[in-house]
Amino acid sequence: MKTLLNYIGQIRFYSLADLVLLLVALGTGTNQFIGALILHIAFLAYLENKHAHSYRTKIPSWTPWFLAIIGLILYGGIEGFLYILASFLYTRKAKGLGVLSPLFRGLQSFFIIAGIVGYFNLITYVASALFILRNLIGDFRDIEKDRKEGMRTIPVILGLTKNIKHFHLIATIFTSTIWWSISSLSIIWLFVVILIEISTYNLTPR
Repeated sequence: MKTLLNYIGQIRFYSLADLVLLLVALGTGTNQFIGALILHIAFLAYLENKHAHSYRTKIPSWTPWFLAIIGLILYGGIEGFLYILASFLYTRKAKGLGVLSPLFRGLQSFFIIAGIVGYFNLITYVASALFILRNLIGDFRDIEKDRKEGMRTIPVILGLTKNIKHFHLIATIFTSTIWWSISSLSIIWLFVVILIEISTYNLTPR
């Protein structure tokens, strides 16, 4: 059971719920919808496999590649490959690119959204900017861990030493509220997503 909960935590259902709400708000077709979700999970699997944190159960090395192929097939379009490129760059966070990790996270969102609504849609840029900001806030949450692991994130470079908790969850709830506001979905959708985010956020081993 402990191993299962560890794997569930690594999937980050709080983030997945936010992405589902965004994709629904954008009116994403079935294949692209499933493909985008699988690409996101493939990214998480690759990230965990590369970081290999002792407090997280190891992800089999074949998992991200298997998921990425399925995701690319279902999503379709060059943007799927660009998403994978941005994902790879994000995983270099521990290789000296920590300061750029929020930008790479924003690029992930930019490409996956542009492939759905186009490059000239305002939401493509607004969502990317929000993801950059949210990831930066996540770096403030992980200051102590990142410092110990030698990551050069913006908060570490600024000399901060204490984690700033809770704000990342608040930022995730905020982005979900934005996605809901641009849709015609019932308020129940937002309540359910926020409930998932709050109830699963602390399942991720940190």
